[in-house]
Amino acid sequence: MVRTTYCAAFLLACMAISPLSTAGQAANDQGLYVGIFGGLGAATATSLQQQGAVYLRPPQKLPILPINAKGSTAISTSVALGGAHLGYEWNRLNLASNWGLRPAAELEGVYIGKHSPTGEMPVMPRFLGMQYVTVPTTAGVFLANAIFTLETPYSSKVFPYLGLGAGMAFVSIKGSDSANPSEPGINHFNSDPDASDSAFAMQIKAGIKGRITKNLRLFAEYRHLSIDATSYKFGATDYPGLHLPTATWHVNMGRQKYNLFVAGLQYKF
Repeated sequence: MVRTTYCAAFLLACMAISPLSTAGQAANDQGLYVGIFGGLGAATATSLQQQGAVYLRPPQKLPILPINAKGSTAISTSVALGGAHLGYEWNRLNLASNWGLRPAAELEGVYIGKHSPTGEMPVMPRFLGMQYVTVPTTAGVFLANAIFTLETPYSSKVFPYLGLGAGMAFVSIKGSDSANPSEPGINHFNSDPDASDSAFAMQIKAGIKGRITKNLRLFAEYRHLSIDATSYKFGATDYPGLHLPTATWHVNMGRQKYNLFVAGLQYKF
């Protein structure tokens, strides 16, 4: 996918090397378009917190030992993504000296593939050492975007654009693991390692697109996607005879931020 993104950028640069034309020649009628895309990127580090309690005298639930582990994930985690959008582009708004602006609105769906950030989290009370929590994560993001495409007097084929979007993200964690070096072989979420949550999402994107034919466009862009903090409930630790029973575990993940490089095709009706 990295090669695809680079090839898209190279093709767009080649298309830009064309005879100068008037903005009128570059203009198309307003109308619907659809697009598909894919890309690669990275999730930046975020905070992670695990809270719960150990039952010290089973089967009674009292007294308890409260557990609070808090830290952050690795600096970055690689991700892959794919998606599609449906948009409507309006007629050109004339600016000055053959410059123009084309506004558009999009509905977009993005799928961020599985990535597994791991949090390194000191535990309170301190004598319990360090907790390492791995959360294999996928996300489906649904956004409404406003797009602004700039038409210049320099090319009738290649156009820069900027987009802003907002919507909802549905984040899923499957097969999570909470490990402590002092308890080898124990996953503290073993009775139910799956959970999900939803949160508000925003993105900004900037790129260039080029006309291949009258109706077909190639585009390459950078996106910064942000998903608000999420919370998850995982199952209690259940290892009879090996580990004291616990309450269910609550995990809080901070704001997730993604830097993404995307390439795709659009078809304008």
